[in-house]
Amino acid sequence: MKKYNIIYADPAWSFGSKQLQKYNGKRFKSLDAEYKNSDSKEFEKLDVKDITEKDCALFLWTTDAHIPNALSLINAWGFKYKTVAFIWQKVTNKNNQICTLGAWTLKNCEICLLATKGRMSKYKKSNNIRQLITAERTYHSKKPDIFADKIVELFGDLPRLEMFARDQKEGWDVWGNEVSNSIVINLT
Repeated sequence: MKKYNIIYADPAWSFGSKQLQKYNGKRFKSLDAEYKNSDSKEFEKLDVKDITEKDCALFLWTTDAHIPNALSLINAWGFKYKTVAFIWQKVTNKNNQICTLGAWTLKNCEICLLATKGRMSKYKKSNNIRQLITAERTYHSKKPDIFADKIVELFGDLPRLEMFARDQKEGWDVWGNEVSNSIVINLT
């Protein structure tokens, strides 16, 4: 079975709210209609340990409301939390900041956590990858390709897998319910 040094994951975290958001005057479909949401305990059952090299980096997207779930998932998959790798400041195609309602403050950013196992620091290729990236939000949960590009810039051309992928990126294996999977990930 192929093993990876880089895992890039964007789980469909389950939200309690079915609030519809607008983008360019159009409403997103409800979150459940857009893609299958799962309980974070279901993600923990994925046998990620079996597909990772001894030295591996995990880039895990989460929302601020799901940080505790994301940290639990990091541990369940055998990684140790290191830092916030990326903060995505969402903008429109006219470069206007997007803000959606939140319980406490308006939401306009999403975060990608970095966790590692083994000695991934020996693979680091760049010291000038910026944490904050301002990029256009297109459709619900679709991450701009610049983040995958920055991961490759940071660690080089290592075996890499995008989990919960929405499209195929050159040089990446993919797994998810919206792509033709490159691999099978078993449940533990």
